[in-house]
Amino acid sequence: MDLKKLLLIIGQGFGTGLSPIAPGTAGSFAAAIIFYFFIWDSIATYLGIGLFLLFILVSFFIGIFLLSQLTDKEKDPKSFVWDEFVGMWISCVPLTLVDKDLYLVLLSFLVFRLFDIFKPLGIRSLDNKSGEFYVMIDDVIAGIYSACLLILIMFYIY
Repeated sequence: MDLKKLLLIIGQGFGTGLSPIAPGTAGSFAAAIIFYFFIWDSIATYLGIGLFLLFILVSFFIGIFLLSQLTDKEKDPKSFVWDEFVGMWISCVPLTLVDKDLYLVLLSFLVFRLFDIFKPLGIRSLDNKSGEFYVMIDDVIAGIYSACLLILIMFYIY
């Protein structure tokens, strides 16, 4: 497999970006599944949380690199969903402080999708700008807003 093909597979969220219906939602859901089954169990300490935050940061820069390598004319191709992966993982950061609960991952997914789809509170202005950084950052901000709202919700639940 050549490098371009590998970059495309990652950028398209391991195929989820090829979904004919709501590729961003499919990508976000895949990221939630990856978090629930592969990441959450490995975050049991502050070191684990720190490594998860580092993983998210590196994933952000990987996304910028992927976009620079994969896009020609399209500002933000619908099939590129790595930005949704990063935003979804940011949305899951508060979950690292509580016991593993599928309900919370689904809530995180729903809240993130609402922020990502409706783009309130300045997200839309970032989404309207061109460049790899802006393709990634609007989902990062949606993830941060989602994480903040989840903290408030979890404060009342727990």
